[in-house]
Amino acid sequence: MPEIQFDCLASGDYISNARSRTGRAFFYLTGQTQTQINLTKVNFAVAKSLLMILGVLAWMVTLDSTAWSTRPSSQQGQEGAAAFALVSAPRAWQFPRDHGQHPEFRTEWWYFTGNLQSAEGRAFGYQFTIFRNALTPAPRNRPSAWALRDGYVGHFAITEVTQQRFHFEQKAARGALQLAGASVDSLNVFVGDWSARERHGRLHLQAASSFGSIAFVLEPTMPPVLQGNGGLSQKGPQPGEASYYYSLPNLRTNGRLILGADSSQVNGVSWMDHEFFTGVDSSEAVGWDWFSLHLSDSTAIMLYRLRRADGTISRYSAGTLIQPDGRTERISFEAFQAIPGGWWRSRKSGGKYPLAWQLQFRDYQLTVTTPVADQELDTRATTGVIYWEGCVAATGTRAGRRITGRGYLEMTGYVAAARPRL
Repeated sequence: MPEIQFDCLASGDYISNARSRTGRAFFYLTGQTQTQINLTKVNFAVAKSLLMILGVLAWMVTLDSTAWSTRPSSQQGQEGAAAFALVSAPRAWQFPRDHGQHPEFRTEWWYFTGNLQSAEGRAFGYQFTIFRNALTPAPRNRPSAWALRDGYVGHFAITEVTQQRFHFEQKAARGALQLAGASVDSLNVFVGDWSARERHGRLHLQAASSFGSIAFVLEPTMPPVLQGNGGLSQKGPQPGEASYYYSLPNLRTNGRLILGADSSQVNGVSWMDHEFFTGVDSSEAVGWDWFSLHLSDSTAIMLYRLRRADGTISRYSAGTLIQPDGRTERISFEAFQAIPGGWWRSRKSGGKYPLAWQLQFRDYQLTVTTPVADQELDTRATTGVIYWEGCVAATGTRAGRRITGRGYLEMTGYVAAARPRL
């Protein structure tokens, strides 16, 4: 495919699912063609409006050989990948700097999920994610302010548990002209008016969509938890088939949630994952199942299960048990079981997802289910995949004593026509 140059492209408009409003995207430039706009001959107000609607997919044409994935990092191979840094050894972490972007790696995401409740007793789940994907290892040497190195995508979803409703929207923008970007020295990442920023040790999330908006403040209660081996999470046998990965697993959360005409003050607990990597040309995994749970004994658990094309589970599946004081215990593939059941078929995509799970690790025996079956996201317009991600509840025992919990579950690779390229 020839190089595609987008010197006169802006984006940042929403791409919505059918529950919200009709998605829209515009090709502006293709192939080697460039269009020049003389803004001095165009009314500025009109030009400004055009900037907001032109070409959500134009920069995505450049991404078509990279195909975004939404989580663990067995990844997108692409010619020239060797010029990006590879995840090969544990790193020396520095916070708050490592909350920011890492441009030497191809792909990065900032991932927030949480379970909240209002003063009136209404229960909600939310997901808010910003993805960064680099098109080249170094910035293009072009004078145009329209030139981009990185593309950005945002996913935003709200689950109304009591009302059994699920909403989501997605948006994309180029990392230029202040349409999207990320700081390198702290958490300050945005796609249009969706943002995650750190101020005075607290994390601030903002997003507004056609169905509603959030304005949340998240307060860490423990230092970052380094997943895997000191923050190096190996996802396969090949060199570089890994990510740098840490979590903020217990974020006290409060703020304002607006859905339609209803405005609620909410509070609860959130989980943040931050991963960055470059990846390998191919991987044996075709999908994954990822759990994050806050349990009533004040522990938290992260588990992921990587699935191969033949239906077997990769030995690189793993997890972390997190104690209330931040101490962690790594859970290897041999040390846990995640047994799927309670299958539900999506009427929209035809995907069949397991919505009832049996988890066994250490002295824990848990059943994980969801209060809302349809929490499927069709993000083919931005990340190229259809996946299920939603709030879940846990019940069971620890050493024979009753235990409960809440959290989030993500499942990818269950829709064959829209699986992530791993």
